Amino acid sequence: MALSREEIAARYGAALFGYAQDSKVLDTVYEEMAELKKAVTANPKIISVLSDPILSSKDKKSVLTAIEKDFSDEVQGFLNLLLEYNRFGDLVDIIDRFVLLYDNEKKIASGIATTAIKLDDDQLKRLGKSFAKKYNLNNVRLENKVDPSILGGVVLQVKDRVIDGSVKNKLKKIRAQIIDKN
Repeated sequence: MALSREEIAARYGAALFGYAQDSKVLDTVYEEMAELKKAVTANPKIISVLSDPILSSKDKKSVLTAIEKDFSDEVQGFLNLLLEYNRFGDLVDIIDRFVLLYDNEKKIASGIATTAIKLDDDQLKRLGKSFAKKYNLNNVRLENKVDPSILGGVVLQVKDRVIDGSVKNKLKKIRAQIIDKN
């Protein structure tokens, strides 16, 4: 029976995580996998070439050698394993699974800060640090989404938590209180 993409990502991502953790190079592997994801997302042709069933193994290996030359031995070995087992088509999903395991281990969360105007990097970092401190996390990486309809304030979504500090929401609550009193 064939494995689904999710099962493949879970198995290979967990294997890479466990191997990197045992080898005491978890942070290095994380950084390299993040760089690799950026590269293959910007240039998806890399995955197409390395997962092409028509291209010979020798040709794929030469392409992979050029890509992996600056990576650690652990990442090089893992990429060669993916090539050997024809799993390069699942690379992005595997990296995402690895990052999820890494984030859980390091108590890191990602989320979206929705604001009426764009926040600068410093404001996002301070907001992330504040959230991390409140919820016993080491770090929170935030992406800023602009939505003028919230009028002001911030709607923060991290994992399964939503904190709505928008002006629109506060006005809605005030309106509900006024209506309830009448």
